[in-house]
Amino acid sequence: MTNHTLGLVVFAISLSVVSEPTWTHKLKVFATAEGSRLAGYAYFTPGGRPHQAAVTVTDADGNVLATTITDDEGRFAVEAKRRVDHHITVGGGDGHVATYTIKADELPDRLLPSLPASLPQTGEASKKILPALPASDADWRAFIDQSIARQIRPLREQLDAYQEKIWWHDVLGGIGYILGLGGLAFGLAERRRRMDAHRSQP
Repeated sequence: MTNHTLGLVVFAISLSVVSEPTWTHKLKVFATAEGSRLAGYAYFTPGGRPHQAAVTVTDADGNVLATTITDDEGRFAVEAKRRVDHHITVGGGDGHVATYTIKADELPDRLLPSLPASLPQTGEASKKILPALPASDADWRAFIDQSIARQIRPLREQLDAYQEKIWWHDVLGGIGYILGLGGLAFGLAERRRRMDAHRSQP
C-alpha cells in the first residue's frame, strides 16, 4: 500500500515536470483578410512571438500559393491572387506548428477562383473579366474590414491566453488532488501499520 502510494506521487510529479514545456509553449496563428491582403501574426501562449518563422500558404489541394517569414514581432503578410480558401501554416521551430484558414468568402469578389492560362494581360480586357466594385463601396468595405480586424486580433490573443491559463490551472489542480489523495492514503497506511505493530506486542 505504501509503495503504491509513493509510486503515484512520483508519477504525478514526474508528469508535471516532463510535460511542462509542452503545456506552456503552444504556437498560435491568427490572420485576417484586408481586401486581398492577408495579414496576421503568430504567437506562443502564454507569451512570446516566433522570429523569422516560415509561413506557407496553401489551397485546399495543398498547392503552395505563397511563402514568407515572420518579422521580429511574429507578423506576416501575403497577397491573395485567387478567391479560394487559404490555409496559413507557421512553423515556429522545435516541432511547433500552427495553422489558420481564411475562407474564400472573406476575400474580394474581384478575385477569380482560379488563374486560367488564357487570362488576357491587357488592362482593357482585364477590366471586362474582373469586375470591380464601385470605388466608394470598395473603400468603405476595406475600411470596415481593416477596422474590425484591428479589434479582433488582440481579443483573439487575450481569449487564447485566458483559456490556456484556465487549462493550466486545472492541470495543477488535478496534480494537487492526486498528491492529496496519495498523502491521505500514505497516512492511513502508516496508522494501520502502527496499530498492527501495537497489537502484536505482548
